[in-house]
Amino acid sequence: MKKFIMPAVTILTILFLSVLIISCTGPELQTQISSLQTQLDSANSQVTSLQIQLASAQTQLASANSQVSSLQNQLSSAITPPYIAMKNRQAQWFFYNLDNQIDGYSLDADTLEANVVAGTLMRKLSIPEMNQLGLTSLSQRFTNGSKYINLGGQSNRLDCEPYVEPDNFKTIADDFYSSYPDDASRIKEVWNMVTQLCPYTNETTASTPRLPVETLLFGGGDCKDLAILTASILREMSSSWKVEFVYMDADNPTSYKTINHVSVFVDTGTYKTFVESTEKEIMNPYQSVKGFYENVP
Repeated sequence: MKKFIMPAVTILTILFLSVLIISCTGPELQTQISSLQTQLDSANSQVTSLQIQLASAQTQLASANSQVSSLQNQLSSAITPPYIAMKNRQAQWFFYNLDNQIDGYSLDADTLEANVVAGTLMRKLSIPEMNQLGLTSLSQRFTNGSKYINLGGQSNRLDCEPYVEPDNFKTIADDFYSSYPDDASRIKEVWNMVTQLCPYTNETTASTPRLPVETLLFGGGDCKDLAILTASILREMSSSWKVEFVYMDADNPTSYKTINHVSVFVDTGTYKTFVESTEKEIMNPYQSVKGFYENVP
């Protein structure tokens, strides 16, 4: 074993530090200790406060997550436009306009009921039967004395013109007209609403044509129904526009072989177009149509 001898410098250092520590055990050291204790207490208090704030934030976060989850569940089951609903004897319909904003309108149930009754009588009764029952306001709509229109010898085509009713669409027509600066946009908005709310359905002849209010609030119809609805709104939009039904061959629009479809043509004086309300992607799929044109007065 080796004997360890501490150097003299080290011994002196230890003695110096010992003296220094002894000399600091007085009031100065106590003051420093007291100050440090105060700082420590303050730090502990801040930690406690931060822990309380953290617990509160975690509670708020949990509540927010719960609300988000609840809203997501509501959204997944919510009815979003386009849709048609009845509430408080008001028929209401909502759709996205051309600006991708939600538009909505309503119609009282009495008007809907009256149109359903009138439309049913017009479809089910012959013109003489309407006259016998005193329903001349309905029979007089068929100005040519027949429910059918003669289209180049094809006289078994139902006439759409008697079913046009512009008056019920004054609010819509006025709003559309004032909301857009040009006729092209006004007409396209009519097509936009009709195609969103009223999908094309291939129906039996016995159930059509319908009055336009019927088609709108029942949410769909065949080509005759959609054409009648479209023409009614366009006619109400401006009495100076030329609005026509176009009886045509959907498979051969430029050279008809038969008549199996009805569309709408409108000429505002500055803009003209076909309005195909059975087509959801493009309003005017035709460059020209060879068919039979019937004026909508």
